[in-house]
Amino acid sequence: MHRNIRYFARYYRLVAMAVVITVAVIVGSLVVGDSVRMTLVRRVTERLGNTETIIFSRSSFISDSILSVSLLGESARGVLLTDGFISRNGKLVPVFVWGVDDLSLSEGSAKINPALSEELGLEASEDIVLRLPATGLVPSGSLFVTKNYTVGLRLSYEGLVPVDSGGNINLKNEQVLPFNVFVRRSDLAEALNVGGKINLVLTDRQISSTDLDDIWNQELSGLVVRRKADFTEITSGRVFLQEKVVETICQDNLASDRLFSYLVNSIEREGNSIPYSFITAMDRYKGHILRKDEILLSDYAANRLGARVGDTIRVSYYKSEGLKRLDTDARQFKVGRVVPLSEWVSDGSLSADFPGLSNVERCTDWDSDLPIQMDLITDEDERYWDLFRSTPKAIIAYDAVVGDWGNAYGSATAIRIPNARPDLTGLRPEMFGIQLIHPREAGIYAARNGVDFAGLFLALGFFIIVSAVLLMLNPLSEMFYRRRHEIALLRSMGYTRKRIKGMLWMESVPVVGGASVVGVVMGLLYTRLIMWLLGGVWQGATQTDGFGVYPGTWTLIAGTLVSVGLSLGLLRWAIVRALREESHKVYSSGSSLRKKRLGMIVSGMMTVAMIGVNVWVLHSVPLFMVIGAAWIVTAALWGDYRVAKNGSVHPSLFNRSQLIWATIYANRKQSLLSFFALSIGVFIVFSVGLNRKGFADSSQIRIGTGGYSLWCESSVPVYYDLSTSSGKAKLSLSDLPEDTEVLQCLRYNADDASCLNLNKVTTPTVLGINMKALSNSDFQIEQTIYGEDREVVFERVRERTNSVYPALVDATVLTWGIGMNLGDTLYYKNDQGLPIAIRLVGTLSNSVFQGNILVDQALFSEIWTETTGSEVFLLKTGESEREEVKNLISQALSEYGVRVMTTNDRLRQFNTVTDTYLTIFMTLGGLGLLLGILSFIIVIRKNLAMRRDEIRLYRVLGFTDGQIGRIFYKENILVPLYAILTGVIGALISVSANFSNAGTGAWSLALGFMLFFTGCVMIFVRRLVKREIGSSKL
Repeated sequence: MHRNIRYFARYYRLVAMAVVITVAVIVGSLVVGDSVRMTLVRRVTERLGNTETIIFSRSSFISDSILSVSLLGESARGVLLTDGFISRNGKLVPVFVWGVDDLSLSEGSAKINPALSEELGLEASEDIVLRLPATGLVPSGSLFVTKNYTVGLRLSYEGLVPVDSGGNINLKNEQVLPFNVFVRRSDLAEALNVGGKINLVLTDRQISSTDLDDIWNQELSGLVVRRKADFTEITSGRVFLQEKVVETICQDNLASDRLFSYLVNSIEREGNSIPYSFITAMDRYKGHILRKDEILLSDYAANRLGARVGDTIRVSYYKSEGLKRLDTDARQFKVGRVVPLSEWVSDGSLSADFPGLSNVERCTDWDSDLPIQMDLITDEDERYWDLFRSTPKAIIAYDAVVGDWGNAYGSATAIRIPNARPDLTGLRPEMFGIQLIHPREAGIYAARNGVDFAGLFLALGFFIIVSAVLLMLNPLSEMFYRRRHEIALLRSMGYTRKRIKGMLWMESVPVVGGASVVGVVMGLLYTRLIMWLLGGVWQGATQTDGFGVYPGTWTLIAGTLVSVGLSLGLLRWAIVRALREESHKVYSSGSSLRKKRLGMIVSGMMTVAMIGVNVWVLHSVPLFMVIGAAWIVTAALWGDYRVAKNGSVHPSLFNRSQLIWATIYANRKQSLLSFFALSIGVFIVFSVGLNRKGFADSSQIRIGTGGYSLWCESSVPVYYDLSTSSGKAKLSLSDLPEDTEVLQCLRYNADDASCLNLNKVTTPTVLGINMKALSNSDFQIEQTIYGEDREVVFERVRERTNSVYPALVDATVLTWGIGMNLGDTLYYKNDQGLPIAIRLVGTLSNSVFQGNILVDQALFSEIWTETTGSEVFLLKTGESEREEVKNLISQALSEYGVRVMTTNDRLRQFNTVTDTYLTIFMTLGGLGLLLGILSFIIVIRKNLAMRRDEIRLYRVLGFTDGQIGRIFYKENILVPLYAILTGVIGALISVSANFSNAGTGAWSLALGFMLFFTGCVMIFVRRLVKREIGSSKL
């Protein structure tokens, strides 16, 4: 047995090489899947540390006194987290700013994580200048806030927070490393004017919702309860009481009195006017229930207006419909009573304290976002302010104006209850926006169920496996052919087929077994190489680095068993085929040709039918790839038929052409294997190369961009409408061209569901978008559950069905990002912690919205009422004005941390991931093509080596070496040229749906490669034939 292995070593070496390649690719691909998965799982621990539970408040704050609760454990950390950005070398870098207590930071200093250090390239002596949202306790989206939406914070750079110390902390299920800045919590709280507040609690204990209810009290959410002489008053540090809180308190406490303080534009009567005055709306005043048309005036206001009981008073004020689009409205009231001003002055909390308004010395010092005309303020107004500050000049009915004055952040500024001990037991933390999550469980699920790299690399390396199989069959076929006389001798000596098969099996199995062991080792090396490439050259597919090799025991066992099983199965098939008795399978040549012709016709008709259905009905890119493969099968059947037809004929006269066909027919099985190896390799390389998405087709670009030119994202929400002249003026964008269209989006930040994220996403980021504007754009609907009428679709997505909200999603996000189907439902929590169902009702063609789901803006505001600022907006402008508008936006909104890119660049960013996968596919396909070429070389060399006696016979018959060379050249060049042509045509069929997407460069490169490859094959065959003829001379 060992002597046979040594004697046939040149065949067994090729078999062993094929087995090593097969095992290496299969095992390596499976281990790649394990390694990527384990890297993502380890990254969960890296970004969460030992955190098991997070208590957070998305849009408000929690008192840091919660950290003293024993249930949270001694290791509980209170964190003040906010977005921010750093301007560095003309580039705005978005960062997460973590206010912490446990990093031994000096006052006024900061540390950063390694990823941000690499991005910024800071020197040890440099300062870090942060721009942060000027959050404060009062929501920035409300009307009565400061004009300044950002605040600066200069900090000295104190070094790095290593990864193992929590430097890469991140609450999102993403593998991309965050940019983190760590500062003292007290420094950050002072900058944001939120002393003693946090918005995150991280603990290593498992805390349940019941536990949270037990440890929570209203003071933790900034609710202030004050006992007065005749009532108990409830206010909030954020000024506005959430609507659900107001409803619950009023339901649980009879005769509750709701208050809402407001700065009105004017109080008027018959030409007399008092500008910019505070008014309080109430349900009742001293037990008297106010009518909707009733107003109580202070004696001061009555004197200035010359008003008496029964007179009509007009109150003018601003109201906002969203994005601070201000409208002026007015209501008329009848004076029901004139109240001494001293009563209201003595009631110091009758008017709420608004930062920037209540705490200034003069009216002209008001720091307000409202368009206050300071020239209307008189000396009398200043004297009143000096004496009485924000004491209201009038009181009106709460129900009369709450619809206009109430906002997304609350429906009252105070509640008064005629009870020394109000019932607040109905309040829950969810009503204040406080929620609880268990991030580790969700993170590990996302990591383990993300992109399946094992399946991906098995698919990408499939052609290598096929080529290795063909490479294994060729030497086995040749070896058993060379041993046909040996097998016949054994049969004549009385050996049964079973015994001969056993002998060949026992001889070959050690080769497969030994090669398999080597294959497993090579598979691990293959994995190491792939991991290195994914973190480097192929980082476009993963958007990160730091991948390790983590082979699972069961993965190695399963991969080895599958690979060895495949190899042994092929070996057994080759042995059985070699021992098959031809006498048992005798068919007439006519019958065989008819069957071949029938198979060719059926395969051709099926291929043509699939092309027709796909071109005119389905338009499926994956099906075009299947059709391309079907074409190769059809071409192989047609070639086999032609060879059998021309090669099996025995003419009476000598014919060189017939001689060539007869030779190909005699070696048709090896030729067919080489044909498949070479044609599939060419097909893969060409189809992948031509499937790269270019930007040659302007219609495809418009579908992806919707016709919009610029994509903008901000670190600080923009609360103004960029479509209005007042909004442009507020943002210094009055020079924006008049024909510029702006599409502003609200954003609920969750996980990125684009191809940039390898994790399984269950809650993608949601954009609140104007669906009417979207319907007028060039974005294309691919599929919906509502039918094909575009107008109907966009009408339906603006209406919710019961409690289910409709949403549109990018087609790639639906398939790959979240792995769901049209009509499936996602579940979120609203601002009150209640579950919300969002149904995916339609898909958009590949677009700039990839990674998000789209909900109508009005419906979005129903779910997340306190999200009122725009963080994403698109601009449509003329081509000639695009650069000018881009620079204008970047400069005017620099304090908002706005990052502007063209929509084409955003599409290219996503296409980079696709192109990287195509590069991987092409690289592995190229390796497979090399194996196909090797298989082709083996067949040609074998054919030529076996025909040296035939070459000598040709010479004896008078053929010159040139004539012999031409015959042999034609015999050996037909199959590879036909294989190349078949592969190229198959590739053209597979990319026919995207002809316009491939740029001129891709077509030129493909043509150049085809000509180069064909030339190399022709030169190689010619030289090989010439060498064999030369070596066979007598």
